[in-house]
Amino acid sequence: MSQAVEVELMGRSFTIRTDDEPEQVLSAASMVQERVDELRQMGTTVASDRLLALVALNLAGELLQKSQVQIEGFDSLISSLDDVVSQAEGLAKAPLR
Repeated sequence: MSQAVEVELMGRSFTIRTDDEPEQVLSAASMVQERVDELRQMGTTVASDRLLALVALNLAGELLQKSQVQIEGFDSLISSLDDVVSQAEGLAKAPLR
């Protein structure tokens, strides 16, 4: 069920309708605000919409990198499991002495 969550970004309040838990939405807004503050501390002086776009692109890039690492890790795990299964099959076919 959708609910309204009030968040504040860059000194402005936004009401967001979401099915997510309010704490999760507030945590996401806090993360975005932290990134905005970091860019501002670096001396970045751009319009608010561009600043939010930069933050969104940075966060999306990080998410894609983490997803890729997880996929590569999962592929490695599958490969290792295939090796174990092959060895087990070989042992099962070996003649008993």
